[in-house]
Amino acid sequence: MNIKKIIILLGDILLMIGTLWLALLIRHNTDFSWDIFNTHWKIFGLLYLLWLPIFYSFSLYDIRANVYVIPLLTNLLRATIFNTIIAIVYFYIISSDTNITPKTILALNIILLTIGMFLWRRIVISFSQAPALEKNIIFIGWDPLIKEMLEDNLPFGYKIKAIFNTPSYLREGISLPIYNDLENLTEVIKKEKIQLIVLTNSLDREVTNKLFNLLKLRINFISLTNFYEQVFQIIPLSIINQSWFLENLSEGNKSLFEILKRLLDIIFAVIFGIISLPFIPLIMLLIYLDSKGPIFFIQTRTGEDGKNFKAIKFRTMYQDSENKGPMWAKENDPRTTKIGRFLRKLRIDEIPQLWNILIGEMSFVGPRPERPEFIEDLVKSIPFYHERLLVKPGLTGWAQINFPYTSTTEDSLKKLQFDLYYIKNRSLILDWGIMLKTLNIILKGSGR
Repeated sequence: MNIKKIIILLGDILLMIGTLWLALLIRHNTDFSWDIFNTHWKIFGLLYLLWLPIFYSFSLYDIRANVYVIPLLTNLLRATIFNTIIAIVYFYIISSDTNITPKTILALNIILLTIGMFLWRRIVISFSQAPALEKNIIFIGWDPLIKEMLEDNLPFGYKIKAIFNTPSYLREGISLPIYNDLENLTEVIKKEKIQLIVLTNSLDREVTNKLFNLLKLRINFISLTNFYEQVFQIIPLSIINQSWFLENLSEGNKSLFEILKRLLDIIFAVIFGIISLPFIPLIMLLIYLDSKGPIFFIQTRTGEDGKNFKAIKFRTMYQDSENKGPMWAKENDPRTTKIGRFLRKLRIDEIPQLWNILIGEMSFVGPRPERPEFIEDLVKSIPFYHERLLVKPGLTGWAQINFPYTSTTEDSLKKLQFDLYYIKNRSLILDWGIMLKTLNIILKGSGR
């Protein structure tokens, strides 16, 4: 979690304390006391712990997703609706153990907290966009990714001032100052107050020596690969090679993580399996009544280290929908049944895959398990595609929540960049964040 997310989170915690105090003051007026506050805080504090993951799942700690007012309001109001439902259930469950049934206080608290969280985020965003807080950067060397970043615009917080050591013929379509050599580098660094220099992979020894002499200026240096990864949270496939994998995928350091992840997979597979048991007969009945065919859909998928396994899902397509051979799933796929569309939107069709998780063929979080027929073709056309099989496939993953639909080889290439980012950076914290983002997809019914 970066510093901006931590700042927003700390602000939210203070808002929760402050708005509860204000709600109690409004409700009790002159009868308000710190004893009343302490009594309510013990109960509301636990409720707030249940609310925070919902706020996270609705991207309320992602500044880039809330730069504009409408997306921020939409995310905040959706999260508030679900948190209100949680609060009603919460107080209904604990009402027999306490004398507190704070209908008015809860309503006031929700209203005040929602207003406070909106204003707090607008303040953080305003400060983040302030020119004084922008990080001035320059690029040394050239790569097509630089032009791509210029066209797509970097997220706020970065300001590109110049490009050095780049042929002049690349000036077309670029409004930034471009220098053929490093002659004016020190002058530009001082004049533009450069804080970060981004280096491409094509620098020769002479250029490297000149840059080495700039260390005394207290400037930070970063490779283009790492910069692109930090900004866009993907691995740029066009500028990595086998050496990148050797340097970045330290699989030996992930042994403890894999043990803990496997343990959590088993625990949560059992918990979710027990919770879903009462609903399975109804789901099976709806599938049976909706269309002819088996209740379950069993298909060969490729897992960790290229091992094939049988993935189990509830059937969401018409029988014999692939009588002409394997086909990519499409948006609004006509092969999907009416009940199937509903099951997919809420990710209910994947409940049987809890068995795949339980026996160790899958995990809750990981790259999407693809079919061996597709992998065989994609390995030939996409470099390093086979490396996504270094980890277990998952019900959800970094690629699934950021680029949820794949129907072409180009889409698969884009998703691979997200998969490689996950494989490099995977941790329990990242897994937890992905699960919460998936919860958002389920709550909005936007699954496919």
